[in-house]
Amino acid sequence: MSLAISVPVILMLLIRIFNLGYDKAFEHLKLWQIPLFLLGIIIFSATMGFIISFAIRFAFIKIEEGNLSGRNYWFFKKTIPVKSITNLYPFSNNGIEAIVADAGKYGKVYISTHTERLDELIEYIESNSTAKLGT
Repeated sequence: MSLAISVPVILMLLIRIFNLGYDKAFEHLKLWQIPLFLLGIIIFSATMGFIISFAIRFAFIKIEEGNLSGRNYWFFKKTIPVKSITNLYPFSNNGIEAIVADAGKYGKVYISTHTERLDELIEYIESNSTAKLGT
């Protein structure tokens, strides 16, 4: 993430310096502030990475007593009966890849495609419900 943000910013700074010269391009910016700006980008990226990894830690899927527990679209914990799952379908949004277990009135659970033993989980759901994974 740091590279994805830093490289375009640095290129923009360099282009502006070559076109206008440093004094004219950055009248409001001192040379010693540039490393602090780049350090801020790195700190922002690291913070966001930790927040995302912390959120993913809570995205586990659990099957207990015939119920599938996981997270819904808004990341709230949801428990649905496996036998009530009527539809399984892929979901992709903003780089998040998941399989949705839709149980109608009971709600939906989003299962990450990076879940360990995902194939076994899908097989279990398909064998204990009317759902089949569609593509």
